[in-house]
Amino acid sequence: MNKLAWQILGTGGAALAAIATRKVLGTVWEKSTKRPVPMNPSDEEVGLGEAIAWTVVSGVGIAVVQLTVQRYAARAVRSRFGDEALPKKLRLAHAEEV
Repeated sequence: MNKLAWQILGTGGAALAAIATRKVLGTVWEKSTKRPVPMNPSDEEVGLGEAIAWTVVSGVGIAVVQLTVQRYAARAVRSRFGDEALPKKLRLAHAEEV
């Protein structure tokens, strides 16, 4: 159950957050630019600057949300099930020394 908690909260939460963030950013992009999200890089109506801007906005936005969700999920799993319930790379450094 301990490892399952991380898979649900950490991995699943981050994936759902990424999907939701991309949807929100797409809506904001379309309302602010009055243009659809540039999804096809070979579309001649999409300029290089616009494609790069969307890539930066969506990439940074999704990464920040995923990082935030994973940090809170790790904290929740750690407090409820202990550090051992987390993958080794997410365990606290001082916990390995003890």
